[in-house]
Amino acid sequence: MLNSKCRILCLVLGLLFVIIMAFQLFQGPKIGFEKITSIERMKINSISLVHPALQENLWIELFEKNTLIRRTAYFDNRPINGPSVVIIVEQNKTAPDTMPRFFGKVVMSNGKTFCRKIEYWKKIAPRFRTQPAPYRHGPDTYYCNLLRIRLNHMHEPPLYIAMSQNEFCDDLLPPMPVFYDNRKKREKFAVCIQKGIFGIPAETLISFVELNKALGASIITIWIQTIEESVYNAMIPYVESGLVEMLDWKVTTPIRNYGTHAACNECVYRNIHRAEYVALHDIDEVFIPYKHDDWFGMLDDLGKITKITDYAGFRFESLPWRDKGNHSTIKLKCNSTFLPYYLKNTYRWKDIDRHRPKMMLSMDRAIAGHLHNIPYYKKGVKRCFHVPHNIGMSHHYRVTPLDGEYVHNNTMKRFVNKIMPSLVKHPICNQGSTQS
Repeated sequence: MLNSKCRILCLVLGLLFVIIMAFQLFQGPKIGFEKITSIERMKINSISLVHPALQENLWIELFEKNTLIRRTAYFDNRPINGPSVVIIVEQNKTAPDTMPRFFGKVVMSNGKTFCRKIEYWKKIAPRFRTQPAPYRHGPDTYYCNLLRIRLNHMHEPPLYIAMSQNEFCDDLLPPMPVFYDNRKKREKFAVCIQKGIFGIPAETLISFVELNKALGASIITIWIQTIEESVYNAMIPYVESGLVEMLDWKVTTPIRNYGTHAACNECVYRNIHRAEYVALHDIDEVFIPYKHDDWFGMLDDLGKITKITDYAGFRFESLPWRDKGNHSTIKLKCNSTFLPYYLKNTYRWKDIDRHRPKMMLSMDRAIAGHLHNIPYYKKGVKRCFHVPHNIGMSHHYRVTPLDGEYVHNNTMKRFVNKIMPSLVKHPICNQGSTQS
């Protein structure tokens, strides 16, 4: 009789234990509160990507640098995705155990905290190449993974998050501030260079900024891999005006193009709340409208031939240009020999390079970025509208020209009067070349 009672008691206790564990497992995130001092807020706010940034503030490196986590996360409050926190990660798919389960401690500005599972959400995969080209800085073995923490109905950005491999959010990685630019009115156009720049002279950067500003860009994001400080100094007037932001990239692991797909997606998530459209391309490329002097008129034209809200972005096919030594007669009113590269390269390829299209993404409908594509976008819309060649193309001013027949074309001359007034005021106009 006693043994029977003991067995029943053990059974009841066992069932009670299972119920308690199940309740703890499925009750959702454990919510707590932490007192956040002003000093702690200052420490979080000091974790910045803006040049000059500390290397420890740029990347969290795990598993012998086979997993690289960008140390700033991004708040997405758009209906197509949010509210959520997006984390940008580069992961080497040839290395084992680089994609563990992650959990995130989320800390709100009022001190409210909770622990949530982090979702492996979107994967942007390059072509798999283990042998790097000499000028590409590493092999194509890294995926860009977008990780996500769903915030359910919380439409306020967290102060910071901290990642952990522990489901109770113990043993935390360094804290990651959450970026959110919630300006009252979004700009129409932003531009991003698609990777961390290196070996670029100041004249090239200035030429790039001036033309994109003339075309309609209000925000231009440039990532720095390696440049001389004198090149950055030449950009200070643009930085101080708010037109340009220069962020440190400084990947220390051999990755093809220094992890360009991670830069593409940081471009997307920095701009989702501050611009309507983002032009995403390299420093030697620019989207040129043919019927108008800027993108505003071009967008109006596109709206007359298609319903632009049906697409996640616009695809511009590439038109290569080269410098054959027969420069145009355009001369800037400078004491130096400075002439923007798009005014020097006056010979265009007779054909069209259909293998290197570039994208202008809608920040209301694009979910992820890519060098030549829009890999993920809002359900119910189409990927991209192919911009007719008579309305606009991507001009590609290659350092190494493609083989083929070139014909003289002076179409860029019409932009001289738009860029001249600002260019001649820049100190670079009255001094020698500033090489990196």
